[in-house]
Amino acid sequence: MPAKSKIYGVICTKGGVGKTTICANLGAILADMGQRVLLVDADPQQSLSRVYPIVNQANFGLTQVYRAASAADCISSTAIPNLDIVLNDDPHGEHITAFLRESYVHFQHLYVALQELGYDYILIDTQGAKGIIQESVICAADVLVSPIKPQVLDTREFIHGTIELVNKFKPRPGFMSVTGRPLPPIRVLFNMWDRTGTAANITAELRSMFDQAVDNQVTVLNTTIPLLKPYSEANGRGIPVHRYEVARSGPTKSAFYTMLALIEELEPKLMGIRPQWKNN
Repeated sequence: MPAKSKIYGVICTKGGVGKTTICANLGAILADMGQRVLLVDADPQQSLSRVYPIVNQANFGLTQVYRAASAADCISSTAIPNLDIVLNDDPHGEHITAFLRESYVHFQHLYVALQELGYDYILIDTQGAKGIIQESVICAADVLVSPIKPQVLDTREFIHGTIELVNKFKPRPGFMSVTGRPLPPIRVLFNMWDRTGTAANITAELRSMFDQAVDNQVTVLNTTIPLLKPYSEANGRGIPVHRYEVARSGPTKSAFYTMLALIEELEPKLMGIRPQWKNN
C-alpha cells in the first residue's frame, strides 16, 4: 500500500493572483528537494499544463481521472526529475462539470483517485472563480493555499469569498460536512507583495480579520512572494523560479530563498534540505 500523499489545493475565487505560477514553483522546488511530486491541472485555462516541457505524455488527462476515479494512464512526465503532471484535457470545463453534476458520489472521485498514487506531495491548480470543479478539489485536499494580492479591493473580495467558503463547508451541529470530510485549513499567501506601507497595513489587517472571523480555519503565512521580474520571467521561460534567481543584491531575498522559506513554513519537516538540480 503506497504512503499517503499530502495534497495541496491552490485556490482563490479571483483570477490574476498567480495561482498557477505558485503551484508550478512549489512543485518544482519540492521535486528538487528530492520529493516525488504530482501536479494536477484542474483549471480549464490549462495554464499549468503548459508551464514545463512534457517529455512523456499520458494517453489520458484529468477528465479520465474524474470518470474512472483512477489516475491510471493519466500521469505525464515533465522535464523536471521527480515532477509529474495530470494534464487538463477539458478546455472549457464542460465535460467534468457535467459529470460532477450527475451525482454527489462523483465529487469523491478525485479524492479517491489521488489516494492510490504514493507521491510525497500532490498540488492541484484551480480556476479563479467559484465552481463545482473547485469544490471537488476542496473535497480532495488536505490543505488549501490561497494566494492574494496586497490590494484593498482584492482583500475585501477575498475576505468575503473565504468566509462564505468556510460557512458553506462547515457542518451544522450533528451533521457531516457537505464533503464528508472537514474543510481543509486555509493558508493565505500574499503574492506580488511590494515594500509599501499599504501592503504592510493590508497584511496586518487581514491577519487580525481572520483571527476573529473563522475560528482559526485561516492562517496568513509569514512568507510573502515579492513583486519582482524574475518570477514572471522564469514562468515565461518554463524554468522554476528558484533555479532562475539563486541570489540577488539588496534587502529582498532571492527567489531561491523566498521559495525555500515558503516550503519550510508549509512543511517544517523539510527544513534543512537544500534543493539540488543539474543545469541543462
